[in-house]
Amino acid sequence: MPDRYCGRCGQDAHHTHRLTMADMPHDILHSIWHVDKGILYTLKTMIVRPGATIRAYLAGKRVDHFRPLSLLFMITGFYALLSALLHIDLMGARDPSVPEAVWQMQVKSTTFFAKYMSWCYVAMVPVWALFARLFLKKGGYNYAECLIIAAFITAISNFFAIFLLPILYYYNGTPQIKTVTFIYAGFTFAYVSWAYSTLLKHTAIKLPGRLWRGFMTFFLGYLTCVLVITLTTYALNWSMFKASMKAQMEQQAQAAKAAKAAKPM
Repeated sequence: MPDRYCGRCGQDAHHTHRLTMADMPHDILHSIWHVDKGILYTLKTMIVRPGATIRAYLAGKRVDHFRPLSLLFMITGFYALLSALLHIDLMGARDPSVPEAVWQMQVKSTTFFAKYMSWCYVAMVPVWALFARLFLKKGGYNYAECLIIAAFITAISNFFAIFLLPILYYYNGTPQIKTVTFIYAGFTFAYVSWAYSTLLKHTAIKLPGRLWRGFMTFFLGYLTCVLVITLTTYALNWSMFKASMKAQMEQQAQAAKAAKAAKPM
């Protein structure tokens, strides 16, 4: 009997197998990404039972799972591509009560965050891992394991964001888009908090305590991300911000002076 067989049809590996169009999706995925099995299985299990999936991966049961960093970069790249193509405006109409200088800075920071949100999340994985190490320490995870945990959960968070893009595009530039993003943020916080909390299911910590630790892990990392983006935006555009504020103050002073002059004696 021959020693090797074709994976497609079970015949001798040295026989000639003609490639058909039906074979192309399998060959492309398998040869480039090797995702014909692992990625779909990993996405499914990470959505329905994230804690069990990650703990199994950390325990060495990795044959059926896609690698977390590869999953993270692939999903994030796809999200970034779609986001760049759709050109979504998250700000909507300007609130007249907001000063022009402040509004411009909000536009810049929000635009940057919307455009690079997924990559910002990738950059924040080491930070989320630090908070996971702090709040999930009773689970017995070291920092290297927390990096895997954060990479897996961030990948799924970015995966959900892909499905948000068509909805945002539908409400592009409208006041309703802020409501949509608020609802999605609530959903993200709920899922991620729960996902982190399931990694403590084997401990004696009760459900409210686990959820609180999961929430704090994500919230503090998210807050750090927002603060870094906001401060960086202001730092890079500080001269423009000062000039705009100065011009606005002068305009307000002139308007007040004109109003005073027009007031009857």
